[in-house]
Amino acid sequence: MGQRASTVEELWERAEEALEASSKRAEGLLTQLASAAEEGSDASLFAHRHLAELRLEDNPWKAALHLRRVLGHCAEDDILHALMGLCHALLGNYRVAVRSYRDASTLAPQTPWYHHNLGHLMDVALDDPAGAERHLRRAYELEPEHDEIIGSLAHCLARLGNLDQARKLAELARENGPCNPDHLSLLEWIEGGATDTPAATATVRRPPGDRVAETVQLKMGEAGFSRAEIERATQLWSDMQAHCELRVTKPEVLAAALEYAIAVVEQRPGCTQAEIARRYGVAPTSVSARFAQIRNALALRPGDPRYAASR
Repeated sequence: MGQRASTVEELWERAEEALEASSKRAEGLLTQLASAAEEGSDASLFAHRHLAELRLEDNPWKAALHLRRVLGHCAEDDILHALMGLCHALLGNYRVAVRSYRDASTLAPQTPWYHHNLGHLMDVALDDPAGAERHLRRAYELEPEHDEIIGSLAHCLARLGNLDQARKLAELARENGPCNPDHLSLLEWIEGGATDTPAATATVRRPPGDRVAETVQLKMGEAGFSRAEIERATQLWSDMQAHCELRVTKPEVLAAALEYAIAVVEQRPGCTQAEIARRYGVAPTSVSARFAQIRNALALRPGDPRYAASR
């Protein structure tokens, strides 16, 4: 028993290191960990969760099987439900995907991408724009600057016959996302009366980086950070993405580093990397490494006026 426990701990540590290094060895180590760990244990849940994330794009069916095992023990985890929704959307199981996103949005109602993906699927895949409208409006209220969210709401409103508002939103989507050709197609379709086959719209496959924003918004909210501080963390993440290309293998690590960065900017007393890492379920060393990357890339400092909530 002691030898097995030692093996599991060693595999877990090696797998986490491989994930942080974006190593190709991570999937193999996670597979070994899933086999060695006791079903339902923290190590097993860690392995299946990250195997799901690694396999989601190339094999969403296998990813869904991993997620099902984790959800059996973590039914209140909104991110797992959202990942399950994405799996089924990629597989074309749209009604199951809608149910999963509905569960996610119920558990975390302040997360705009859950409402967006739910509403977008209802509008485009299930042909229910009337039911989709309130979810897409909620997503827009929570994230009014994101071009994909704006475009999806414009598409839905056009299908409901509200062409004036739809056109204004489509113009805003094009302005906010000038490199996205779908916005021009959407605007032309609306200006043509929105009577033929709907134009191409924002895909349900959201950018991986948005999972970092979702996680930091949820966890910082739970920790009692103000709305303004959470917005600054989201802005910090956007600036970091614009500054350098980042591979997101474990959103919780980057989210924890963003929270710590805001704590440093706000000079919060008693806020440690170890305490934040514990709440996000990651290693303090991983948070430290990511924070150093953020600090160096953006020349971050205590009281930084770019990210201070009182600015």
